[in-house]
Amino acid sequence: MSKWIKIAAAGIAAVAMVVLVYAVVTPAQNTDTTDHVGMWGMHDTYASRDVSMIAVSAVVIVASLMVIALWKEYEPLPSSMAPPSPAARSELAEPSRGSTIPALTEESSTGEVAAHNYLVLRLLTGDERTMYKAIMDTGGEALQKDLIQRTKMSNAKVSRVLDRLSEKDVITKERHGATNRIRIKLDR
Repeated sequence: MSKWIKIAAAGIAAVAMVVLVYAVVTPAQNTDTTDHVGMWGMHDTYASRDVSMIAVSAVVIVASLMVIALWKEYEPLPSSMAPPSPAARSELAEPSRGSTIPALTEESSTGEVAAHNYLVLRLLTGDERTMYKAIMDTGGEALQKDLIQRTKMSNAKVSRVLDRLSEKDVITKERHGATNRIRIKLDR
């Protein structure tokens, strides 16, 4: 489906380009008969219709190129990030005052881990969510230098986002040579 949307956008951009070229190449002949034209005599100008065609064509071309460059098909969440089942959801219902998110250990079932990851993802902001997903994609453990490459964020930004995740107590950081080893925190 994505391929056909991009093809349609390319066709619309091509038609808009033809209209733009036509509007630019064929200005209207000036029919002003007053003598304020001076030594220029008769000259070509753009009528408001031509200017409108140029503006609309330019907007359509830019919009079509944006669709071609940025259109992505919907990708469903991996099973590790899928919403929890109704049974797991009732266990993860809004915690009462003073209670915490249920503890997960290494022996926890896959469903519990998926429900926990889903709950954590819902509580994170954009960059934090991107970083958490990147750590999840590497099996729950990654080196900070690898996260810089994976997320395409600067070193300073990755460090700030990891510090925020550590403050929220969802990851652990430990020194590993010249970098840090980042792990998703399962036990609380």
